[in-house]
This record gives sequence, C-alpha cells and structure tokens, in this order.
Amino acid sequence: MHPSTRITFARFASLVALLVAVGLPSVARAQHTHGAHEHGAAELTVALEGRALIVELISPLDNLVGFEHAPASDAQRAALAEAGRRLRDAGAMFALPAAAACKLEHAEIESPWPMAGTAPAPGQGGHAHAGHGHAQSDLGGHEDVVVTYRFSCAQPEALNQLEVRAFVQFPRLRELRVEHATERGQGAAVLVSGAATLAL
Repeated sequence: MHPSTRITFARFASLVALLVAVGLPSVARAQHTHGAHEHGAAELTVALEGRALIVELISPLDNLVGFEHAPASDAQRAALAEAGRRLRDAGAMFALPAAAACKLEHAEIESPWPMAGTAPAPGQGGHAHAGHGHAQSDLGGHEDVVVTYRFSCAQPEALNQLEVRAFVQFPRLRELRVEHATERGQGAAVLVSGAATLAL
C-alpha cells in the first residue's frame, strides 16, 4: 500500500467532528495531514455519518491550472477562475447514486490565490477564499488547493458508491488516493481515469 493511502484515524476524527459541528471548517483545515506533494496525484477523503456526507479534495494547484505561482497574466487569472468554477460544480466533480437523494449544501475552496471568478451555481452556496494558503517557504514553492463539499443525503443507506468525475474536469490529474469512512467501515483505495468509482 502506498504510504499516502494509509488510513489516518485522526483525520477521520476531524472530518466526523466537522459533520456534527457545522460552521467549524477552520478546525478541520488546521488538522489536515497532507501527504507528499506530487503533481498528477491528489488526495480524496470521504466521510459519512448519518445523513451528512463530507468529501474533501486536496490537490496540487498544478493539477488544476498547470502552475503553482501567483498568477502573472490575465490568462493565468482566468485559469484560476475557471478551475474554481469547475471545483464548485459538485455534479461535474462527482456522481452519487440517485436513490441516496444527496443534495449539496455547500462547497468551500481553500486556495493560495482567489479562484472565485464566477458565482456558484444556483442553490450551491459555494465560495472561495485565499488567506489560508501555504507559504512557499514552507512547501518549497508547492501550493495545494483544498475543496470541501458537504452533502445532505435523505437516504444515506443507498449511498453505496461515489463516482469521481474530476479526471474529466482536470486532465492533468492522473491518480486519486482515497480514504473513506462510513457506518459500514473504513478503507482506502487508489482511483485513476477509467477506474474512478469508489465503493462505499
């Protein structure tokens, strides 16, 4: 098993705490246990408790826009805005079983630079902010983006899989290292384009 796919119980504990402590996303962010920064790879954490489903994506910025420095041109600022629009569109990023009747409550983007070029889709309540980015002195010039999606599922017992569509939205992304926890148990997996469905 790849070291980054080992289940980190403290991380799941923080996500479960997030499920029951609405409005405390900064606590969860402070407890992130980032794996190695590797272009082409990203981390996905999925936690389900009761009707609340949290999906968290941590990706090098390079996977999303092709660079990891402050935007230096209108084209790069536009790339950040477009990436933000795609990330906020939960339906373009993931597919959940219709029988589970999951509804996105909000999507939050933590980015070193603003990715809020367009408004979130109606009813999605997404937002983006900077200010929680990682200093280049800490990461050697590497920058990550953290996206947290919160869903409410009317029939959580029907939530038996999560199809990841992020590979289509961001072709530079080649591999997702996934950790998941539900009432059925915990596990880890590696998803790639063409094999992008996680069993829950």
